Amino acid sequence: MKIEKIEVSSYRLPPSVPWEDATNKVQALEFVMVEMKTSTGLHGVGFTYSVDIGGSAIAELAETYLAPLVIGMDPLDYERILQKLQRQSRRLGTGVNTLAIAAFDVAVWDLIGKIHQQPLWRLFGGTRPEIPAYISEINLSESDGIDDYLGRVKDYIARGYRAIKIKIGRAEIDNDLERIVRTSELLGSGGRVFVDLNQKWTASEAVAKASRFADLGLGWIEEPLRCDDISGHAALKRSINTPIALGESLFSRSQFLDYLTVGAVDFVQADIAFVGGFTEWLRIAHLAQAFGRPMAPHYMMELSLQGLCGIPNGFMLENVVGGSFTELGLLAEPIVVEGAVARPPDRPGHGVVFDHAALERVRLDTDSLKRAFEGGSK
Repeated sequence: MKIEKIEVSSYRLPPSVPWEDATNKVQALEFVMVEMKTSTGLHGVGFTYSVDIGGSAIAELAETYLAPLVIGMDPLDYERILQKLQRQSRRLGTGVNTLAIAAFDVAVWDLIGKIHQQPLWRLFGGTRPEIPAYISEINLSESDGIDDYLGRVKDYIARGYRAIKIKIGRAEIDNDLERIVRTSELLGSGGRVFVDLNQKWTASEAVAKASRFADLGLGWIEEPLRCDDISGHAALKRSINTPIALGESLFSRSQFLDYLTVGAVDFVQADIAFVGGFTEWLRIAHLAQAFGRPMAPHYMMELSLQGLCGIPNGFMLENVVGGSFTELGLLAEPIVVEGAVARPPDRPGHGVVFDHAALERVRLDTDSLKRAFEGGSK
């Protein structure tokens, strides 16, 4: 069996609800898709993403440079394919090339699942047929009042969620504290509150501010510092009892190893797209297991679901409000979380079936984007 044709396409659309955190106001999500056709007629679909910026660059890299390298290769040789793509793009560092490679790796694994007629979670280890999920809020707008926020929390609880992640990092820390305390009160005994700073704090202010959260029983503090500040995270970890979660902004296994070696991370949040696909994500998961750390991957619910159900150290699935393919209206076969429990599709491969008419309506138009792009970083 050989890969004989590859098509690359890209799309851009806003989240289905407003997204704003302590460091960014999101205009749009961008998705790049790689469709592979084999000599036997099988089709595999891979995808990756960016937030606001870079989708056209990822698509160009994938189509012009990487796709020709894969034509003629056997999809079962996933390691050989990955190594070829990594070697040929290594001079770009990590980032755009890693995101582009992810789409190829995911497509290859989709083909492998279809070849073996198995969903990927079984090929990854088959640890569990379902995984608990937490709801992930992305609304830190100044216009979002406490009553509006608590109304949404009540709705999440009514849908079965007992774990909620919220954005913090407002100018007045008392505003953050109020949201945390009121959320905990609504969840009651057994509920979990996670908080996410999106790299807002400096190392010096983190120790002082994190101490204000010491008695709140938080499940974790996520990305409190810049993602490249390993020593700062290690120092913060030594000064607080609250667990630290991070990894969505890391691109390689070696970066995760650096954090694990110094004991600066408790929950590993490797993003399947950002680390280059399933193959590398699984290596990071096994590395985390060796250090006794659970995996709580960032975003990409539809892919994270397959990974978490495969590995033994899967923690919880992140269900980002307004960001799933189902909520974005892009799936022909919706994938939903029911009662705060997620179950992967039983279809072979990753099980994601796109609505191509819906995709066509949001195809990325670079000419229009040049006239409209403003960026959302604060």
